[in-house]
Amino acid sequence: MNSLQTVDIFCEVIDNFGDAGVSWRLARALTARGLSVRLWINNLSCLKRLQPSLNAHLTEQWLDDFQVIAWNDQTELNYQPAELVIEAFACRLSDAMLNRMAKASPIPVWINLEYLSAESWAVQSHGLPSPHPRLSLTQYFFFPGFVSESGGLLREDNLMQARAAFDAESRTAFLKNLEIDVGLSSSLVSLFCYEHAPVDELFNAMRLGPPTLCVVPEGVATKALTHFMGNDLSVGREVTTGQLTIKIIPFLHPDDYDRLLWSCDVNFVRGEDSLVRAHWAQQPFVWQLYQQAEDAHLIKLAAFLDLHCHGLSEENAQAVKAFWQAWNGEVGAHLDWSAFSKARPALPPYYKHWSAHVASVDELSGQLIRFAGKIR
Repeated sequence: MNSLQTVDIFCEVIDNFGDAGVSWRLARALTARGLSVRLWINNLSCLKRLQPSLNAHLTEQWLDDFQVIAWNDQTELNYQPAELVIEAFACRLSDAMLNRMAKASPIPVWINLEYLSAESWAVQSHGLPSPHPRLSLTQYFFFPGFVSESGGLLREDNLMQARAAFDAESRTAFLKNLEIDVGLSSSLVSLFCYEHAPVDELFNAMRLGPPTLCVVPEGVATKALTHFMGNDLSVGREVTTGQLTIKIIPFLHPDDYDRLLWSCDVNFVRGEDSLVRAHWAQQPFVWQLYQQAEDAHLIKLAAFLDLHCHGLSEENAQAVKAFWQAWNGEVGAHLDWSAFSKARPALPPYYKHWSAHVASVDELSGQLIRFAGKIR
């Protein structure tokens, strides 16, 4: 088994911050494990929103000790493949790049890092080979997941220790820095969602109680926020309606977003990157999936909920499932914030247990290295 030294990660941004966020985290994780990493991404502006120090006009630059390359027709011309080539989320390399990979010595390990899913077929397909029809290349499917038979989730080695060290005093200091003042009787909720989420319905339900402070990163759910807050959606803007207070906060660096998730009583998350981070926050969360044709995302949602709610009481599981289904637009589902709030006192200890369960699965970047090493 030859040890790997170089990695190329390719990211084609489709789901806004999710694709870029996962690819950046993977590049950072593999770099931390001693590999030389290049992240090829076709939308530097999206990554810059997550990493403001990035220069969106440079073709090549360094970030977090790995190289970032603007992926376009021009930068492909002189491509020299790394020992491990990862296509994130089924993006496709050009024929010219594949030809160079086939002629390399040794031939790179070629992996398709798939979308996260709890569906049974994903586990069954994990690690399967797919020979190229024309070239002497074989691509391998690698599925992240929540069970030991899957590829696991991205998680920094010191993350759970940092989470455990984030105590009440740390939370107070963090929230104060964001000018978030939570009343003693109020719940703190973070909202990160797609534009089509039923935010109006959620806010109208929250207005009726219990007391809630909902913080929303700048630029998220702007249409619904305009309805409740007017045209001024600047950072720091705060509006109270009934039992609900809505506050606009800055769009946070990913590490600070982790701390926000740790600080909140409930986190609304979207896509894949923030979902994974919500797992490590050990707090109740509500997931909005990326919408797919023919409602394929609802099948994916059902598979996750069956796994995720397995240890809850029947009543609480039903409240969680119904709320998530409504939040994701399932026909006939009712966005019952009252029933969800009633179940919430039982949820924090369960989510700590769930987080520990998922953390017991080997971490994704380490699994990737071992998987590629066996192929070589």
